[in-house]
Amino acid sequence: MPETPPEPKRRPKPRKAETTRGEILAAAARLFAEKGYGECNLRELADRVGMKAGSFYYHFKSKEQILDELLSASIAMVSDAVTQAVAELGASAPVRDRIAAAMRAHITAFLSGDNNSASFMRVWEHLPPTLKRRKREERRAYARIWHDLVAEGIREGEIRDDMDIHLVVPFLIGTMSRSIEWYRPSRMSIDDVCHLIITTCLDGGLGRQGQGGAKAEHPGTLVSR
Repeated sequence: MPETPPEPKRRPKPRKAETTRGEILAAAARLFAEKGYGECNLRELADRVGMKAGSFYYHFKSKEQILDELLSASIAMVSDAVTQAVAELGASAPVRDRIAAAMRAHITAFLSGDNNSASFMRVWEHLPPTLKRRKREERRAYARIWHDLVAEGIREGEIRDDMDIHLVVPFLIGTMSRSIEWYRPSRMSIDDVCHLIITTCLDGGLGRQGQGGAKAEHPGTLVSR
């Protein structure tokens, strides 16, 4: 008589405290986007999630603590997505393919997902310059992923070597991240956005060789078509 296969293990449900904490973060992200970080207070956040002030303070002691956790969560989301996309191709894959996969993962992390994750990603654009300096080390760690990819691309001849890599990396990250400001699901798909940014950067501005095979005649000069 054949053995009955074991039932698949069910993922444990998150504890109520964890669920509530996530709900608070998502609500805070949306409220920061609506009113601006400086105009929000903890009482408003507690009202938004239907909690009393005492219960709210059990989860977060200050607005700054909420902001720090939101920023860490948003950086982790995109960093994990990019790292996984590159790892799935493997180190032996052409560097251009790995860069393109990383770009697609970064863009998709910003533009897809549920409303909560989208709200997390939008927090950054609603912060004043002084607060954007928070989580600097975490942002530097993420930038190093791109620095290593671009540096390898330069060594392999896939990325132009006549531009400062310390300018190229923030340019790339900024270009991809700001797509959230102009992305309109009713007019375009995420694939459309990925294709536009990837081909513009790798085949137009940064790529050693254009799509049609024409190389730049002089360093820093792109051949027009």
